[in-house]
Amino acid sequence: MFVVLASALIGYVYGQDVSCEYQGGPNNKYSLNLTSIFGWRLEYKSPHGFDYIYTPCFNNEQCVQGNARYYANSVQYKIGSNECYHYLSVDRHQQPTYFYGGASWLFQYTDGQLCDVTQQPRDLNVWMLCDENFDEGAFVADVVEDTPCSYSMQIRTPLACVPESKHHANCQWKATSSENTTVYLDLSSENGNYYRGGVSTNGYEIFYSPCQNGLHCYQQFGQQQVMSIAENMVTHTCEQQLSEWQEGRVEPIFHDSNPDEIHWSFHYWLSQKCLDGTPGEQTIRWYCDENAVNSTVKNATYDGNCRWEINMLSQEACPSSTMYSEHQGLVMDMKELYQKVKQHKLQN
Repeated sequence: MFVVLASALIGYVYGQDVSCEYQGGPNNKYSLNLTSIFGWRLEYKSPHGFDYIYTPCFNNEQCVQGNARYYANSVQYKIGSNECYHYLSVDRHQQPTYFYGGASWLFQYTDGQLCDVTQQPRDLNVWMLCDENFDEGAFVADVVEDTPCSYSMQIRTPLACVPESKHHANCQWKATSSENTTVYLDLSSENGNYYRGGVSTNGYEIFYSPCQNGLHCYQQFGQQQVMSIAENMVTHTCEQQLSEWQEGRVEPIFHDSNPDEIHWSFHYWLSQKCLDGTPGEQTIRWYCDENAVNSTVKNATYDGNCRWEINMLSQEACPSSTMYSEHQGLVMDMKELYQKVKQHKLQN
């Protein structure tokens, strides 16, 4: 059986159409191109006596186990030995997942060498982190075996970086908190949603389509598509076109001085003036609500002076949300991962 498996892997390696370009993020609009490091052997020497090798994009490592020869993209050696100790993963063109909260791409491999402890194949999670401190290349910053035969590898490279303008255009922003930490707001999943606020005292109702100009406003000067409108509830017509989606160029301000009112605020100057000639303004706030399953409208107001507001409640506005730090229970922060490994060892 081992010989058959090895032969299959060999055939897969030499018959595969090697590609080093991947897509991810909102609607697969982000690109990860590893062509420049194709053929590289990225190495990490662990303080626990192991040497790890990873070859991006294809299976360039040989691992001899008994009479079988395996080809893999990641292997483990004992330091000082020239013989492969275990192979950890096989490249089968797995597509990575992009995480805005950690500016990283995650490759998940689940077909490594059979584990003596779990009797399951070894698995490897490779995190490719954006690092703009150097211009090219990549290096392995860390490898952790968080549970028996389950590994996490951190690779730092500028190739994993996505330009800020692309993030903004896809409804993703970041800011610095009062504690000097980076916090994230990812509203990309809101694209395609529509919200309506309650009717104000002057009979207007505000409609809002995050991340897009998804609302029509028909007026004498023609039809406009905008992100938010005020509708006259008597005539059921668009009374005022409000904010426009500008490819995310309007960046939010993060407010955390009051821990009970953590929120992000967007401020828009309106292209259409009010009837009295006053320049219009709209403020859209996203408030942190850790208990919110779905985003909802908190309230919507109009002050009578051409200033409009709509306030949202959402878990997406919470810096503490696991959507910015974990994926299916996998921790993106290697320091936090070390803490979990430490706790696991103490418990066992």
